[in-house]
Amino acid sequence: MRKIERWHSARLRHASQEGVAAYLANEDAEVYNVTDAAVKRDALAAALNLTALTADAVTALAAVTKRDPHEVLRTLQSPSSGHLAAGEATSGGSDSPPGVRIVYPDAMDESDWSMTESTGWIEITVHWAGSKKAITFYDPTRLSQEVQSALAESGYFVERAAVIVPTLSKEAIEAVVALMALRHFVDIR
Repeated sequence: MRKIERWHSARLRHASQEGVAAYLANEDAEVYNVTDAAVKRDALAAALNLTALTADAVTALAAVTKRDPHEVLRTLQSPSSGHLAAGEATSGGSDSPPGVRIVYPDAMDESDWSMTESTGWIEITVHWAGSKKAITFYDPTRLSQEVQSALAESGYFVERAAVIVPTLSKEAIEAVVALMALRHFVDIR
């Protein structure tokens, strides 16, 4: 039985990766709500698969920034990463567009961030080049809970601009926004 579960989990993960890759490549492939289908079968496996996809994103971030994946992961978890500061424009690297600004819901102190990390989600607004977009950040556990709740309530889950990070923190959010800036925010338009 375990072998079948692992095989099924591997198939779901592979399908998730293909769907995300098709979306990112902007191919003419049909992309369905993979999370919805996965959570209906096994919410825990879906959360674990999202964590695995996050690991792939950390690896991609490491490749883009020419750093070791372990260093990138430490940066995402480190309170002194020095990436984007709340409410401030960034100088950015030579590859990122100037003027990226993250607006948090309120002035957030350490206690607020601790509460946000424990709740597993936050909605921020990112401003860049005359555009702005509200983005909801989740950790995998909270995303799974949100999906289960939405499925039980309405039968489907939808989120316009959702980003999943391994651990919800200011540093993780700012690292992801910096990566999205390098890609000129194509992931959330």
